[in-house]
Amino acid sequence: MSQNAADPHEPEGERKPVVDTSIDEEGRTDRTLMGWQGWLFAGVAVAFSSFHLYTAYFGNLPHMQQRATHGLFGVVLAIAFFSLRPGSARGRNTLPWYDWLLILCAILPMGYVLMNWQDMFRARLFPDTHHMILTVMAVGVFLEACRRVLGWSLVILAGAALAYAMLGHLIPGTWGHAGFSPERMASRLFMADSGLWGMLPGLSATVISIFILFGLIVMGTGGGRAFMNAALVIAGRQVGGAAKVATVGSSLMGTISGSGMANAAATGSLTIPMMRNLGYRREFAVGVEATASTGGQLMPPIMGAGAFVMAEIVGIPYLTIVVAAIIPAILFYLGNFWVIHLSARKEGIAPVPAEQIPSARATFTIMFFLQLILPIGLMIWFLLSGYSIAYAGSQAVLATLIVFFFVNWEYGLKEKIIIFLEILRKAGVSLSMMAVLAFVAQIIVSMISATGIGVKFTDMMVSFGGQSLFLVLIMAMLACIILGMGMPTTAAYVLSASLAAPALIALDVPALHAHLFAFYFAILATITPPVCTAIYAASAIAEIRWTRAVPDTMKLGWVAFTIPYMFIYSPQLLMEGGAVEIILVTTVKAVGVLALATATINHFATKLTVMQRLMAFAGAFLLITPGWETNIVGLAVTLLAMTLNLRAHRAVTSGATLS
Repeated sequence: MSQNAADPHEPEGERKPVVDTSIDEEGRTDRTLMGWQGWLFAGVAVAFSSFHLYTAYFGNLPHMQQRATHGLFGVVLAIAFFSLRPGSARGRNTLPWYDWLLILCAILPMGYVLMNWQDMFRARLFPDTHHMILTVMAVGVFLEACRRVLGWSLVILAGAALAYAMLGHLIPGTWGHAGFSPERMASRLFMADSGLWGMLPGLSATVISIFILFGLIVMGTGGGRAFMNAALVIAGRQVGGAAKVATVGSSLMGTISGSGMANAAATGSLTIPMMRNLGYRREFAVGVEATASTGGQLMPPIMGAGAFVMAEIVGIPYLTIVVAAIIPAILFYLGNFWVIHLSARKEGIAPVPAEQIPSARATFTIMFFLQLILPIGLMIWFLLSGYSIAYAGSQAVLATLIVFFFVNWEYGLKEKIIIFLEILRKAGVSLSMMAVLAFVAQIIVSMISATGIGVKFTDMMVSFGGQSLFLVLIMAMLACIILGMGMPTTAAYVLSASLAAPALIALDVPALHAHLFAFYFAILATITPPVCTAIYAASAIAEIRWTRAVPDTMKLGWVAFTIPYMFIYSPQLLMEGGAVEIILVTTVKAVGVLALATATINHFATKLTVMQRLMAFAGAFLLITPGWETNIVGLAVTLLAMTLNLRAHRAVTSGATLS
């Protein structure tokens, strides 16, 4: 529950917060500021968002200045809105002295970069003492801000990377290296654009920021409500309609939000109570929401901004990645929908009541297309026309704002301005979280590159797996899931891409395939125990322990764990090959996914016998593995199992009718 909710025991006349910081991308802010400090940091958040809108339209600053400005805003807001210890700021309405000191420690190094970036870059090989001091200050405030916002996991990894860089000369054997002196650390991290001011902060300060703004502006100006209404119209009347509505709505929002945990928290507050009211168990409702929210990041065209990050890292056009991701995303949701459908039939769950479903005419209005279809369509059109990703995103934002201010007559001008400022404030908090994440992840990536540990890790995986691609895939999957636990998607993917993807590329897996494999499992970490953040968020809404929801979540989501293996061995699923071949392979894999989901739920027309279930599992395995011979056998086994089940169901139905 929001900490700013009204308290019936609150003394009358007590001051209310000027700025409500209880809702952000991850739902974790725990500081409520009042008075002039509330107004100050609300203004800073609005200024942060406005800075990115301005640079998106009128051009970025020189890259080190752009990234330093992004980092400065991000750290200041993270320190202001997140306390030293989560929950310790409850009841506090001002910043303590040590937070002001941290803000000063952020202003000094980043202000220095803004003022002296050219001289600093030229002198990067010969750092002075003050450069080393500024390096320590900058790294320290980023690590502390990241700890407050995201917890210890990424900070520990960054600390280990820094320690490994400095103490490598003390490590014997293959994993040792010459070690970095303080001067070399300052040169690498602070004075060059390969350290703190490197690629990830650059992406965050340009591409990712504009898409965070786009998502929040779309949702805040009516897009969120339009998404849910569209989901009700599309899926509400079907068997298991409430769960299918949750799946459609969460997938639509997830492709924009880019955070499984945030998406589960935002849409789950609507969908989980709806599923509960229509007879779904709490555990199953949590599983549906967590899985759908996670899968939204795999759904083109936006993919939670992950496609843009991948395009920059791999050097492959964004549209190539989006096209390649279409069939795997379809298979993901095909399996998800089939599990929901069979579960609803098995448990006798009713569709959503007709009175709760808006009419298609009232939903798919001109305003719906202007609010949602127009900005996304414009973005795709600009990308197809050869414009940059950031420019396409900025035009989508502009189109959304034009529709809101000049076409939407639901609010008056004053209300629209207030809504827009509140969106900018919330966006500033979300951007601050993304900023500190990007800078700390960049520390790790920079140290991986500088020390050569990434190459050593790749060599280890390849030598351990031998020439067996399957063994290396399993190790890469485990590495991606472990690295992704508790991490936001972007950080999880970047770390996975740095360590796991090169091992696959070393075995001649194409770069796009390897990075999509890493991307999938980095995202699936959010529903993989023990650190499954999407399940945590949904379980909190359902008011159950998260461990109770794990089995149902795995039933809904474990089909997804087979999809990356499918497209590695069957590249036709990534739109490679002739049209007929792509259609045939996709059809076979789709039947395999349906068979696997059926065997998992243990129900088709009626409950499967032990033999039918074993046949369904065997058929699914044969269908999702490569090779036409095994696929044909798998198809025959699957059809036989389903035919036997249908006959059993008809026999029971006929007997009941006769009696």
